[in-house]
Amino acid sequence: MLRLDRSSWAGGEEVSTIRKSTDAGLTNAERKSLRKNEAQEAMSDHDDAEKTFHENRERLRKARLAREAVAGPMLYPAPGLPDETPIENVRFSTRIKNALNEAGVKTVGDIRETSDATLLSFQDLGPGSVAHLRETLGLPSCDGVRPQGLKGPK
Repeated sequence: MLRLDRSSWAGGEEVSTIRKSTDAGLTNAERKSLRKNEAQEAMSDHDDAEKTFHENRERLRKARLAREAVAGPMLYPAPGLPDETPIENVRFSTRIKNALNEAGVKTVGDIRETSDATLLSFQDLGPGSVAHLRETLGLPSCDGVRPQGLKGPK
């Protein structure tokens, strides 16, 4: 709340002077009173901002949970993931996920069936990223071919 000292009309506009504790010519009692009011205003503003922050955080949390409920659970990359698992539901790094999306790879099975050379041709995927994909998805082959007799988990 602002404390107005006086107001007047000048040229059709209201002119007001806001008194502050730093103004010259105030007595100690006036300065003390203004500081007390300014401190209360600051604490009130802080409380309002904190309340708004928590309300926004809770609103965003609810929106995130609703999005996640629609999209399905986020899964960590593991050898036991079914081939039909969409890559947007797997917790790959953002760089790897963006590179796979840009290349048109949609499922974990697509990654498992793609050769290392093809994966390396994707922008932003290097040998370390390909090795990480192979290791976490349970396909140690360097050629992108599953060992004999394995069709992937069901």
